[in-house]
Amino acid sequence: MEKFSITVSGDVLKIVLDGKFGDEDIASFGEAYGQAVRKINPSQVSLELDARNMGVITPDKQEKLKGFFVLYKQTGFKKVVFRMQDSAILAMQVKRLAKEAGIEDFDIK
Repeated sequence: MEKFSITVSGDVLKIVLDGKFGDEDIASFGEAYGQAVRKINPSQVSLELDARNMGVITPDKQEKLKGFFVLYKQTGFKKVVFRMQDSAILAMQVKRLAKEAGIEDFDIK
């Protein structure tokens, strides 16, 4: 079962994450992300990352996920929005990883 979905609707590329990611999930996500981005003009599209059903990021996966945040930054989206549950730990992890990746214009909702 896929632990993510990627859809484009209008000027939003929406990524929904579900559960804890293993190495295979991360690789599969990278391929799907690349395919989706090739179909859009990122400078005119907002990225909405819905992590409301994602588990806390384990230490062994943090660097890999930070790599995706760097990728989001390099892609050049108009805006990045993170949606999460009221998990202080997950919110803190996402804020830290986003800042380390150089994403400064992002919202957490």
